[in-house]
Amino acid sequence: MKNIRTRLLLTWLLGILGSTSGVVAAPVSTGISDKNMATPANSLPKEQNRVKGNPGAKMEDTSLERININIATAEQLAKSLNGIGIKKAEAIVRYREQYGAFTELDQLREVSGIGPVFLQQNSAKLTL
Repeated sequence: MKNIRTRLLLTWLLGILGSTSGVVAAPVSTGISDKNMATPANSLPKEQNRVKGNPGAKMEDTSLERININIATAEQLAKSLNGIGIKKAEAIVRYREQYGAFTELDQLREVSGIGPVFLQQNSAKLTL
């Protein structure tokens, strides 16, 4: 009698464990098209969807637009590159006017105030 109860209990437990381990959820069709579904971009009013921050701060350039250091003005350099202002941009232009066109990007390190960190931050944006 004890042996039968043990077998029944084990069979019952294995049946429960076996039936729940193989359960797979299937997608449910609600009849609502995806374009009507709320997404983070369109579920908030426009005022709440905007990112707040310092309006005067330079945003990191995520586009692949490159700036030619041999023809760019100081204003263009200061606006487009991270880590320099108008003074360093003017120094780049002065160096170019004094010594001629840059032949490689690493020459920028010869300009006073331009170091390896600047080149690392801006190498993807610079061209000759």
